[in-house]
Amino acid sequence: MQLFVERIIVILIFLMASVTATAGQATIPPSGTVFMGEQGLDITATGARSGDQLVWYGPGGSTTNTPSAVITVSDPADFYVSPVLFADRTGPWFTETGNILAFFVQEPQIAVRVFDLSAGFEVTKDTVWVPRGDAVGFQIDTNVAVLATRPGSSGAPVTIRIRSPSGVMFSAVTGYQLEDILISSSPYSTGPVWFTGDYERGNYTVWAESTGNDMNDNYPREGKTISPKVTFLLQSVNPLITPEKTTVITTAPTLPPTTIVTMVPLTVMTTLQTPPPTELPTTIPPTPTPGFSASIAVLSLVAVLALALSRR
Repeated sequence: MQLFVERIIVILIFLMASVTATAGQATIPPSGTVFMGEQGLDITATGARSGDQLVWYGPGGSTTNTPSAVITVSDPADFYVSPVLFADRTGPWFTETGNILAFFVQEPQIAVRVFDLSAGFEVTKDTVWVPRGDAVGFQIDTNVAVLATRPGSSGAPVTIRIRSPSGVMFSAVTGYQLEDILISSSPYSTGPVWFTGDYERGNYTVWAESTGNDMNDNYPREGKTISPKVTFLLQSVNPLITPEKTTVITTAPTLPPTTIVTMVPLTVMTTLQTPPPTELPTTIPPTPTPGFSASIAVLSLVAVLALALSRR
C-alpha cells in the first residue's frame, strides 16, 4: 500500500511539473515572440483585452502607415496564432489602441543532426551507415528555444522521433526519453544517449518536432515544426565492403589464331615438248595432173639408168 501511495505521489508531482512547464511556455511577455501554430497562449501581459484589435503594418512595422491586416482578440488568455490569419504576416503586431507593440510573430524552424560519437562522424547522405554497437547522439537546431525565456518556462519542448526497420516508433532509446525534451538554447546536443548494440539491424529514420503549445499539430510543415528526416543503415558490416568472389570459367578460353600449314606431296611433272604448230603456206600449190606425174617418174628413172651405164 505504501509503495502504491509513493507511486501516486511521484505521478502527481510529475503532472504538476508538466502543467507548470506548459503554463510557463504559454505565457507571452510584452513584446515577446510567438510562433505560427501555437495555441492556448496567454497574451494579457501585452496589454491586449477581449474585443481589442491587433494590427499589422508589414514586416517593417511602421506605425505611420495604414494597417495591412487587422484581427480581433476574442480571449487574450487563450490566444491562437492561426496559420490562416497570420500567414505571410510575420513581424511586429501592435494594439490598435495606442499602437503599443504586443508581440512578434515568427515562423518556427527546426533541424536534427545525427552523430556517431564512437567513430566521430555525422550521419549525412554521404555517410549513411552506422556500425551496430556505436553510441549515437543528436543535435537540435531551432529558433523555438526562445520559449525558454518566457516567464516560468522550463524550456522549449522538442521530441525526437525514431522509426525502426520494422516500423516501431521509439519513445526512448537506452533509457533516454525522446519525448518533450526541454531545450533552452540552440544548438542543443544530447550527447551519447543511444547505444545501438542491442537494436535490430536495418534502416532507421530520425526526425524532430517542435511540440510546444501543439504547434507541430497545428502547423505540420517540414523544416518549420517538423525537421527533415535523416535515414541511415545500422549493421555491423560496412555495406560498401563486399566479399571477394571466385570467378569460375564456364567456357573454354579463346586461344590466339593458329596458322595451319598443309603439306602437299611432291609431284614430278614431266614437261612435254610440244612441237610448234606447222605453218601453213600462204599459197597452196596446184595439184598435179595424174598423167603428167607418171611421165615425169619414167623420165627420171631413165635418166638415172643412163647415168649409171655411162660411168662403167
